Amino acid sequence: MSDYVVHFTETAGSLLSILSEGRVRESGPYGWAFRDATARSMHMSACMSEIPIDNVDRLVRQHGQFGIAFRREFVSGAGGHRIWYLDDTNGLQRHLYQAFRPLYSSDPDRLADLWRLSPFIDRVTPGRDFTWEREWRVPGGLAFAPADVEFLMVPKRGGSSVLQNPASGLPLLSAEATEFWSDAFSALGGPEDKWVDEFLTDFTDPVNHLTWDGEDQDYYWMWEKWSTESAVDLLFGGRLRYEALQSLAERLNGIAPDWIRVSDMAADPE
Repeated sequence: MSDYVVHFTETAGSLLSILSEGRVRESGPYGWAFRDATARSMHMSACMSEIPIDNVDRLVRQHGQFGIAFRREFVSGAGGHRIWYLDDTNGLQRHLYQAFRPLYSSDPDRLADLWRLSPFIDRVTPGRDFTWEREWRVPGGLAFAPADVEFLMVPKRGGSSVLQNPASGLPLLSAEATEFWSDAFSALGGPEDKWVDEFLTDFTDPVNHLTWDGEDQDYYWMWEKWSTESAVDLLFGGRLRYEALQSLAERLNGIAPDWIRVSDMAADPE
C-alpha cells in the first residue's frame, strides 16, 4: 500500500490548470447509485489511485502521463476514501440492492446515511473489474494548498512546461514505471532508501518484461521467479540484521511480491 495517492491527467496544460486553481475538480458521476438523478451531485468526485508499482504503466495508459500526488492522510481529512469494490461471489451485491431499494421512494431528498456511502462503492461485474486501480474518491472535488502537494508525475518528454511552473520546486517523478520508484526514493527520502535503491539495481519487477496470464492471474515466467524475501536474503542476508531484513522486505513487497534478477535477463530465457 502506498502512502500517496495520485490524480492522473492527460496533458501538461491540465496539470498546470490544477496547480493554478488549487483544486482537483470532480467528474463522474461514480458509485453504487450513480444513475440516480436526484443524488447525482453527491456522486461527482475527484478520482485518484494509490499507484501500485505493478500497475503504474497501466494507470498511465488509462488516465494520462501527468499526475499530482498527495498523502493519503490529507485526502482522507478532506473527505476522501478508498473505493470498496463489491463483487457478487457471496451475495453482498444483492443485499446492498435490497438496502437501497426502499430509499428511492421513502427518501426523496436523499438524506439517509447510505447515500453518503454510495460514491465509495463500485460493483464488480464480468468485464468490469477495476480493483487493480486501488482508486480513491473525494466527493465534490479536492481543494489544496501548494504545501499539500507531495510530488508531480511527468513523462520524460513533454514535461518541460511543468518545470516553468511556480510549483516546480516540487519533486518531479518519472511517469515510466521502471524509473518511478527509483525517483521516488531519491526525492522523498527514507531510512532504507539506499538498500532499496541497491535492490532495484539487481532486481526488477516483471510488469515491463513479462506477459500477464489473466486466467492464472500470474505472469508467464521466462526467467527464474524470485520472491521478495529470497531476493532480499540473497543481497543482504550477511549484511543486515534480521529486523532490518524484515523491514526492507515489507517495504519491497509494497512494490511487488515477485521479481526478476537483472543478470538473468541478459541470458537466454528458461
